[in-house]
Amino acid sequence: MAERLIALLSDFGWQDPWIGQMKSVIYQENPNAKIVDLCHDLPSFDIFSAGFKLFRAFKDFPVYSVFVSVVDPGVGGKRRPILVVTEDHYFIGPDNGIFSFIYKTENVREVLHINATHYFRQPVSNTFQGRDIFAPVAARLSEGIEVYKLGDPVEDYFQIPIPDEKIEDGKLKGAICGRDKFGNLITNIRFSSIKDLAATTKMSNFSVIVQNKEIKLVGGGYEQKLPVFAILNSSNLIEIASPSSSAAEFLGIDKLPLAVEIIGIK
Repeated sequence: MAERLIALLSDFGWQDPWIGQMKSVIYQENPNAKIVDLCHDLPSFDIFSAGFKLFRAFKDFPVYSVFVSVVDPGVGGKRRPILVVTEDHYFIGPDNGIFSFIYKTENVREVLHINATHYFRQPVSNTFQGRDIFAPVAARLSEGIEVYKLGDPVEDYFQIPIPDEKIEDGKLKGAICGRDKFGNLITNIRFSSIKDLAATTKMSNFSVIVQNKEIKLVGGGYEQKLPVFAILNSSNLIEIASPSSSAAEFLGIDKLPLAVEIIGIK
């Protein structure tokens, strides 16, 4: 069996040694491991933002990839280390709600409390379980270990509130859930939902309503003549952007999530 790819996501900064230490532990357990840095230096302690970034990206990875997500303000407390198993991927991290988008949108086969301590790096630090628990377990999983050897199934895993995406009263309702470094605002509204709205309303042109402002949904990319516009981005999600500038600053948006609606226009 081919080695499973390991992807790392964290709020660790590049100026600190933690990312390198996690990689070192993975390579010690599995010298043939293949590691991708999905994203680091995320907003500190922001579980919602990290979970949304994971949701946006994981489908671009090969099946059975292992995602290690470490945004963990409660490290050393009562929260459990967990493994989430879906039809196609594995997710390792703290039981603090970071996988809530996965729970809401994917077919989750099981969630396990990782408690097979003989696979942990010893001694286990109270402040760095990314190195001592998540990294060695990810290495084992990348080699193909059966998941039942890593822990026990649980059903009371923690979830944080995730905005709904639904058609109601002829409108498609969702939320802005993320902002990228360019100031583009990413919603949880999928292209498939736009097609459902088109079928429901019999309309083919749409606008996004955010904070009582109407923003036209257009085709193409970021080279637009409008001062602010909505497009379909590379994650097949609706995104609000502004040409060569920050849509977040243009609209005065700094707190997320933020409710939005999509309506048909003539």
